[in-house]
Amino acid sequence: MRRKLLFFLAVSGLAISLFTFSGFANHVEEGYYFPLDLRPVRLSGTFGELRPNHFHSGIDVKTNSVTGQKVYAIEEGYVYRLKVSPYGFGRALYLRHPDGKFSVYAHLNGFAPQYEEFIYQKQYASKKYEQEIYLGNDMFQVKKGDLIAFSGNSGSSTGPHLHFEIREPDERIIDPMKDYLNLIADNIKPTVSDIAIEPLSAGSRIKGEFKKLEIKPQGGNGFYDVPGVIEVNGKVGLEYHGWDVLGGAPNQCGINSAVLYLDDEVIFELAIDRFSFDEKKYINVHFDYPYFRVKHNRFQRCYLEHGNQFNAYKNLKNNGVIYLKDDAVHPVRLELSDAHGNKTLLTARLKRGNPKVSSLSPNGGAVKLSSEVTRNVLKVTVSNPTKTHLEGLDLLFPDGKTERVKPSYYDAKEMIFIISLNRFNYPNAIKDPVSGKRLHYHFEKMVFPFKNNIVKVQEAQFYFPFEAVFDTVHLEVSRSMGNFRTYSGIFEVGNPDQPLFKSFVVSFTPEKGNATDQMVVATKNRFGNWEYLGGELSEDGAVYASSGYYGTFCLMADSTPPVISAANFSAGKKIPASQGSLSIKVSDDFSGINSDKILLTLDGNWILGEFDAKTSKVNYNWKERPLNGKHYLEVTVYDNAGNPAEQSYSIEF
Repeated sequence: MRRKLLFFLAVSGLAISLFTFSGFANHVEEGYYFPLDLRPVRLSGTFGELRPNHFHSGIDVKTNSVTGQKVYAIEEGYVYRLKVSPYGFGRALYLRHPDGKFSVYAHLNGFAPQYEEFIYQKQYASKKYEQEIYLGNDMFQVKKGDLIAFSGNSGSSTGPHLHFEIREPDERIIDPMKDYLNLIADNIKPTVSDIAIEPLSAGSRIKGEFKKLEIKPQGGNGFYDVPGVIEVNGKVGLEYHGWDVLGGAPNQCGINSAVLYLDDEVIFELAIDRFSFDEKKYINVHFDYPYFRVKHNRFQRCYLEHGNQFNAYKNLKNNGVIYLKDDAVHPVRLELSDAHGNKTLLTARLKRGNPKVSSLSPNGGAVKLSSEVTRNVLKVTVSNPTKTHLEGLDLLFPDGKTERVKPSYYDAKEMIFIISLNRFNYPNAIKDPVSGKRLHYHFEKMVFPFKNNIVKVQEAQFYFPFEAVFDTVHLEVSRSMGNFRTYSGIFEVGNPDQPLFKSFVVSFTPEKGNATDQMVVATKNRFGNWEYLGGELSEDGAVYASSGYYGTFCLMADSTPPVISAANFSAGKKIPASQGSLSIKVSDDFSGINSDKILLTLDGNWILGEFDAKTSKVNYNWKERPLNGKHYLEVTVYDNAGNPAEQSYSIEF
């Protein structure tokens, strides 16, 4: 039996009709209610799991691949915040509870009738689809189990589900799983698919090489082992790739608990049970970011990388770094646990190695030089080396000094030079005395974590705010000539293998004529194509944008307006009586649709156009069907470069 409550609300002086407010009648339990009454409860995402550029801040509850499932208040309280956006959480509702905590319900299809009407009135009053409204405790009170919303697929969701969070009074997000373990079946132990050993200093070697060693362990069902003994030298770190599967769903979810033992002593522990929004970007130093960029596989680190201040680590010894100082065999044990206490054990054995025996048999191929910088270590590879290369390479410094460096190890195909860099005196080139070839570095300036940094290179300027970088960076900037499409040179900025903690600002002063509203900052995507980054025109004539990644940037112009077309109706034709909406397709081939500047009018009156960014459609869903007869629909949209497009339709109801 469900209890039915009838309400009558007045919002902005407008009477809202009676509606039914239903909750659980016989759902009496201690602690929080679960926000959905679907059983069994199945999850597609867990708290703290690894997502692009952030730790996942809640749990994702499956809704049987449909929208419109009833969502209930987990506890009494009041509606604290309502948000409607084409992006992010889409339609989201926030409750505040007597204990000071918040609960968050996101990617909704709609709100309960009283909140839906309230938002609707606000949208028409402001003539704006997007809304973010904070409310006091006297506006919308809720009881435990009250109907508050309907599940959906709005915002940046990739499929129907409910994103659900619990936050502490200071808005730190906490793991809600502990409140619902009895509802979520899980007797499956976490899976480990790969582990890796990573060199962490210039003196590090793994099987004699300065190179990540990837291993597929043997075993399964909670017990894994790495056969043999791995030889290591210097400082190394253990990494793993794994996941957890909860009963009833095939989704690979995250693992929140990891403990690393060396010689039966804990040297690293991870326990993700809460974090703040300011900590979410630490994910990019929690896992091996440069490896992920190339291989698209996330190895989680069981050691602290430079600049990692995530608060989920404890029981650290030497920050989890392994450094063997004797010739004994040392057992390593990694324990992974899920929220239900299912535990997986991985074992391995490490031993201090002997120096690699190098031999050189020149094969006569063309000499090639390549290099990479990791953790202030420069690794230079000479392919097809000659015996003369044994004499070394030359580091060239900005002050004119030269330093000869000898090879670290080599074989018939490659000679490797491992160089520990002085972070206050980076080289600007490395020269091969044998072939005369050089590798040039374009280090413009040091960027420090705890200060504001400005780097100006000709017509471009790059501003790195306080704490933009995790660790001190020698920023490399190179400029090449632009082309007929650009209004500036083309700038390659930074090392894309280095993550950023905060975005930096890119600005250009145009080379050709005066800046216009149609000028935008563009960046190259991973496919090598230019795409829009931003285009804010300042009073000084410069064009600004921000980027969360290093990359390639230039100034371009976008003078092409968006394209508008009818999606579910035809001009001049009658709208069927069964149809409940008008849908308009809007698209733009470069800077994208500006969701803040979409205007729909019917017979000259503003109507609510709901923009769906995933489908690039603007939908007008009427509450009351327009009167029979002919009507005049006008659509105006702008792209992010300020180009307008207009389209009008004569339609008949």
